[in-house]
Amino acid sequence: MNLKLKAALESALIATISTVLLVILFFIPVLNVVIFIWPVPFIVLGARREPWAGILGLVIAGLLLGMVFHPFLGFAVVILNFPLVLVLSWTIRKRFDLFEYIVMSAGAVLLSALVFLKAFSWFTGQTAFEYIANSIRQFFASNIVDFSRIIDLYAQLKVIEKPISPGEFAEVVIGQLEQFVPFVPSMLIIFSLIYGTINMLVSRMALKKLGYVLNGLPEFSDWMLPRGAGLGFMAMLLIAYVGNLLDLKNFEVVFYTVLSLCSFVFSIQGLAVATFFMKFKMNRVPNFLRAVILAVLFMIAPTLLMSLGILEQVFKLRSVYRRMNP
Repeated sequence: MNLKLKAALESALIATISTVLLVILFFIPVLNVVIFIWPVPFIVLGARREPWAGILGLVIAGLLLGMVFHPFLGFAVVILNFPLVLVLSWTIRKRFDLFEYIVMSAGAVLLSALVFLKAFSWFTGQTAFEYIANSIRQFFASNIVDFSRIIDLYAQLKVIEKPISPGEFAEVVIGQLEQFVPFVPSMLIIFSLIYGTINMLVSRMALKKLGYVLNGLPEFSDWMLPRGAGLGFMAMLLIAYVGNLLDLKNFEVVFYTVLSLCSFVFSIQGLAVATFFMKFKMNRVPNFLRAVILAVLFMIAPTLLMSLGILEQVFKLRSVYRRMNP
């Protein structure tokens, strides 16, 4: 059979199976998290065959979802995953290194999110925040739930100064949400890093199971930012901080974005350093228990991990330990 025809048939088959699975997973709350790796079959197909095969499968899946549910849903599925499937299919075939994988997959997810938000505003005639705010107003105005008792309770607890109408309470909720607007860019970037990296790692695992030869990646305990990248993050943080001090226009958002990104990246590097030392100091502790300890540490002491990550970037703690303990 012609290889291109075989790849096209595989695309159609995988698209059909993935569409059915997506519909099923939507109705199973416990397994909803699997939706985050839904692009993996298309990435694997693109890496094994050609990137166009993965894209073809994704487009077919989008068309099926659009026909079964709503055209915008099918469009959204394609837009949100097209760059990621294309970039990871291509980078895996080219055998990039870990840092390049992470940067390019995160960039693809971020591009998808920005394009989707723009398409959403064209489709609805309002921004995503305006849509959420209007939905909140409609919800409180619909009288589906009697909020009077809740509002009275808030007044008694001094959460609000006096009882207010549901419409006024809706504006209070919207006002609270507006405080998070400066953090939206950083949340998008961090989500892109997590989503892109997870799909990259799972795709590589699937390809290895299928016998596809891949370049090796360092263990997580050895992972480290390239020296130039670490210095770049620090320089960006300094520039953003100075701009914020000088009260330059929009630099508050830039500062929050860079600060959040640096905190996240250096916390991950700190987690890698902690993993490295646990391998030597707690080698008799089961791997599962070590993973639990690290997860708890990441949740309760992110500042400690960030500091450890920065110290590693500056002083190369793991290299020093290896020299002292040959």
